[in-house]
Amino acid sequence: MPKVIRYEIQWDEETYALAERAAHASGLTSIKAYITQLVKQNAPEVLEAYSSIQLTNAQFDAFCEACDNPPAPTARLRKAAQELDQEGFVLNADR
Repeated sequence: MPKVIRYEIQWDEETYALAERAAHASGLTSIKAYITQLVKQNAPEVLEAYSSIQLTNAQFDAFCEACDNPPAPTARLRKAAQELDQEGFVLNADR
């Protein structure tokens, strides 16, 4: 049996009542069941949105072009690089 982790939440009365009504309207018997269902339904979609990038063909072509022929660094970018150098920032090439 998987380990169960307890989580305590504090809500104002209005939010609690709203969650309770939504749980019952969804056919669920508790707020816990309602929240669990929401997480299981919504979390994969949210995580997918943050783990992938979808580009149109034109956007991908523009990205490839910028990689193949990068523009010259602006004065602002050179200044930022200098500040990182002064702070001792080291790019870890092993990552």
